Amino acid sequence: MPPRTVVIAGGGRKVGKTELAEGLAALLGDAAVVKLGVHHPRPGRNELYFDRDTPWKTVLERVRGRRFAILESGSILDDPDLEPDLVIFLPAPGGDKPGAEERRARADLVRGEPPSPALVEGLRARLGVDAGTMERLLRAVSA
Repeated sequence: MPPRTVVIAGGGRKVGKTELAEGLAALLGDAAVVKLGVHHPRPGRNELYFDRDTPWKTVLERVRGRRFAILESGSILDDPDLEPDLVIFLPAPGGDKPGAEERRARADLVRGEPPSPALVEGLRARLGVDAGTMERLLRAVSA
């Protein structure tokens, strides 16, 4: 069974994508954190680093067998082979970069925008987590 996927996209740089990805990995357990980007991986972080244009099928080969794959990348949403279980968008404090509105529109959760109870229950079912874990995930996203 492929891992359940969480995509973290942002409205710009330094909005907290890496911190959230690492926090969610600790919360969910058995999670691979994958960074897709244009910069070099940071020492001690980004163990699974790929160029932002890497196809989901290639990434999947490296994370298969894990319960969750947390993908730190908005660009991976353009891959037609990826059907994420959860998309999180972190807005940029000074305004989102051009093109970010498409990522935001695809998001299930947007930092600063409270989700409806029905949405939360649907996401909990898609992720296969208990109510307590979902509540902690929502707190992490809103922090």
